[in-house]
Amino acid sequence: MGIEQVADRLLGRTEESRPERVLRGVVSERSDGYGAREAMRESSLTELEMARAVVGSVLKRSKDDPNAHLSSEAIAAFTAIRDAAPLEYERLRTDLKQANRLIRVCALDGFTRATGNADGGSDSMATRLADLASEQCELWHDADGTAFASLDRAHQGSAHREHWRIDSRGFQEWLAWLCHTELGGAPASEVIKAASNVLAGKAKFDGGEYTPSMRVARDESGYWLDLCDDHWRAVLVTATGWRIVEQPAPRFIRTKAMRPLPCPASGGNLSDLWPLLNIPEADRPLLLAWMLECLRSDTPFPVLELLGEQGAAKSTTQKTVRGFIDPNKVMLRGRPKGVEDVFVAAGANHLLSLENLSGITPEISDALCTIATGGGAAGRQLYTNGEEHIIEAHNPVMLNGIGAVVTRPDLLDRTIAICLPTIQVRVTEGEHANRLQGCASGIMGAVLTLFADTLAALPDVRIPETQRPRMADFALLGEAMHRALGNEAGEWLALYVRHRQDAIRRTVDSSPVAVACIEFVKHSADYHGTVKGLLELFNARMTDRNLERGDYWPKSPKGLGDALRRSAPALRQIGIHLRVEDRPRRDGVHCELRTATGFELRAGEIIEISSSPSSQRSPTPEYGGNDDPNRLVEVTLWN
Repeated sequence: MGIEQVADRLLGRTEESRPERVLRGVVSERSDGYGAREAMRESSLTELEMARAVVGSVLKRSKDDPNAHLSSEAIAAFTAIRDAAPLEYERLRTDLKQANRLIRVCALDGFTRATGNADGGSDSMATRLADLASEQCELWHDADGTAFASLDRAHQGSAHREHWRIDSRGFQEWLAWLCHTELGGAPASEVIKAASNVLAGKAKFDGGEYTPSMRVARDESGYWLDLCDDHWRAVLVTATGWRIVEQPAPRFIRTKAMRPLPCPASGGNLSDLWPLLNIPEADRPLLLAWMLECLRSDTPFPVLELLGEQGAAKSTTQKTVRGFIDPNKVMLRGRPKGVEDVFVAAGANHLLSLENLSGITPEISDALCTIATGGGAAGRQLYTNGEEHIIEAHNPVMLNGIGAVVTRPDLLDRTIAICLPTIQVRVTEGEHANRLQGCASGIMGAVLTLFADTLAALPDVRIPETQRPRMADFALLGEAMHRALGNEAGEWLALYVRHRQDAIRRTVDSSPVAVACIEFVKHSADYHGTVKGLLELFNARMTDRNLERGDYWPKSPKGLGDALRRSAPALRQIGIHLRVEDRPRRDGVHCELRTATGFELRAGEIIEISSSPSSQRSPTPEYGGNDDPNRLVEVTLWN
């Protein structure tokens, strides 16, 4: 039996409906764009050659007409090619999809496919769904092997590309929709899971490797910001300006809780932002620089802490600020129960936003440090196996509380703490929402314009290495932003440094060891000696003054040494030099505690007396007997 007879039997064709009859009729009767009659003579053409001629014309017209392949002549031509040359048919399917993304080649498969196999059976629903989905998606994976799918969808007359994790709820819902509309079935959860497993395997082992992004990204073109709208558009920001891109280059993924940013509009003014926020005027440059830093993805993020009494609009201010960075269904989250909750929230959001915190544990404080600078957490993936599940996070963090929430020096060094003033004139939630809605697009455009101007000014900003504070990338960005606004060089940096000093003064009293060091320097001479000797002096001082040692007071020289190392950076910034040696001597680990160079004691207070360091003071034998002063390195805040 030949190819023609097999095709007739499988497709139920009659003599008059066979493809060559249809194709010959097209050649002889039609001349409205197919061009087949002029290109070839009917007498010298085979069925396959005629089919190729028709398909070639269909491919040309498909660029402008997504329905060109659905005519009876085109279906007959594709059927003939599929019957005679399956590999050629597969190549044509790819060419057809590349010609127009709106074309559903799976529908073409259905029109040209035989109605059954030799034994009358049919493929399982999961297999058919996996095959169908793989034809409509680009399957790929990231560096960790996580499976993703990119698919083209039409929305309101235009096409856009979406990127989803294969195990995400959004992609699972798309699979269910695809099964219902294309296969005519209502899939069970087992079908969706089985199809997802197949697609994940194809993505990992057959797909390419790319880097997914959430909300922000950077490539050779510039900085990208996902608008998270229905058209999957993004904003590209460079040193020359910003523009909305319909088909962004980065592969932005989304979660179900993400919400769209205000569509930016040119001509907006940043002055419209401040009536919506309860931020002191002196601290507005710090907040503005923090908002711009949140739009970058390649630098460490500072932590923003909003403080104020109840009724100071901390939550309203926080929600409004987040609306221009990373809107979410849940704009503010309560206190996390543990470190794992923190990393899960960071993995599902670009901006980690916590509210109404009365305090955070040391473990959560360390986790926030890791998230702000970039890191990850690992745990067992399932209770039934020993595989490790890793969550990577690099997110800006924003939180609020009545009292100082950030108290540990390592996190405090990364934090901008802004105290919100008492509100004198209040507005209702509805009034605030109406004002915000009226100017949100203009404010968004003004923020992006300032970001572009800041990027243009950034290459010309120089801060001497000896004067760079912690979060040096943020300091450079803030200084560039301030200059882009037309202000004097160095003003923003001076504001940032003073702010960090004030924050430390407000929170250093949370450490009993730091308080003891301050009191010792104010009322005693300098100390150079062992950590054990300093602990004995501290304990004796408490006994003389009938002071109780709390649960957080160190009980051993090692505990005191660890506490001193943790408090040293914060104490240096308020004029106290504290240095703990790394290696022990014969009599133990040595330390040095004194007023920092450039400061002096006046009436029991530490006062800065110089903006440049004076000569280094040599340790004296009567205060600790330091027999190797070269092992101690002078460290001061200002140079």
